[in-house]
Amino acid sequence: MANINTNAISIDAFIALNHLDAGFIGTPDYMGIAYFWAMDYKHDLREASYSKRRKVHGAFLKAGLEVNGISKHHEEIVLRIC
Repeated sequence: MANINTNAISIDAFIALNHLDAGFIGTPDYMGIAYFWAMDYKHDLREASYSKRRKVHGAFLKAGLEVNGISKHHEEIVLRIC
């Protein structure tokens, strides 16, 4: 699988990828580009790598949590991964 350096693509290409990824929020296909989290976790996840965002998203799904939810369990997952 190839990696895409989103810092080296055009803004139009990034917008298209972000839009595509927004459609994957809540599914195992989420790529880590689009924002999915609640405001409570923005400081941790906004600066996180795409890989860490995918891990947090996947952990939320595995735990049966809403990906944009807020709870102690959400917080524990975010802090553990980030």
